[in-house]
Amino acid sequence: MKIHILIGLMAAGGLLTSCKPDDSIAQAKEQSIQQFEEAGISNMENDALFAAEAASANLLQIELGRAAMEKAVSPEVKQLAEQLANDHRQMQDDLETLASQTHLVLPDALGDAHREIYEEITTKSGIGFDLAYISTMEEQHEDMVRRYEDMAENGVSMEVKQYASKQLPLLRQHLEKASALEDLVNEAS
Repeated sequence: MKIHILIGLMAAGGLLTSCKPDDSIAQAKEQSIQQFEEAGISNMENDALFAAEAASANLLQIELGRAAMEKAVSPEVKQLAEQLANDHRQMQDDLETLASQTHLVLPDALGDAHREIYEEITTKSGIGFDLAYISTMEEQHEDMVRRYEDMAENGVSMEVKQYASKQLPLLRQHLEKASALEDLVNEAS
């Protein structure tokens, strides 16, 4: 129970991070804002933060998917990890296309909170890894669904709003699959 709560608290910080100045998310956000200001565009702080957080979250999903393919013991966890990694790779490609068409800068490395989540999960092995991975996937996708819903409705940039709206069905599907797998594992234990 303590592990579940700890992982949940760490995962909750995943997409809604309070970034330190040297964090890759904070740096990308600041570079985006600077470019927007140079282009005479204002009020883009939330869009810039969302794009940076989304990129880091996608990178986390991809990296944890790779780790799960090697470390997970459950075939169901490996299958979920492969699907999530592939889907988030496509989401990252879409986000990079969006960034190249706008003044958004994306981090090319995990943000501090995402790096901590990655390190915490990958130190585990066996069923401990599977449980931590599944729990984190559920928590991360709950956070992503909330954040993407907010941006789909409240983003300033039409491109950012469209990106968030487009990704929501897939993120909801991921959340459902992670929740179902977590329920299955909890029933078995």
